[in-house]
Amino acid sequence: MPYRDQARVQSWVEQFRSEQHVDTAVDVLEKDYTAGPESGLVVVTLRTMSTVTYIQPVVTEGVPKWIVTFEPRSETFDLDGVGVSQLAQDLLALANLCTYLQLKTDEARIAASS
Repeated sequence: MPYRDQARVQSWVEQFRSEQHVDTAVDVLEKDYTAGPESGLVVVTLRTMSTVTYIQPVVTEGVPKWIVTFEPRSETFDLDGVGVSQLAQDLLALANLCTYLQLKTDEARIAASS
């Protein structure tokens, strides 16, 4: 999947951030710390909880679909109304970013097959 190298995914994240206001940190890392065509991994830091959250494509029947992974937590957390509101905003931004990456991936696949 040459459309998912770290540099390309980073440019897509930057485009997304220039188009939409996002309060949470978003980083593009090298998946498994190896450079290559399938290396982009998007890590999103939620402001009100410490769960590791990342976005990556999973290939099913030859078609990549971006998904969000929430790593398990060992402890509970409590939020007041403001904290829940911030979490909801962060999750909406996460959903929008996931959708955006899917659209960009689909565009890249169509362009590659033309």
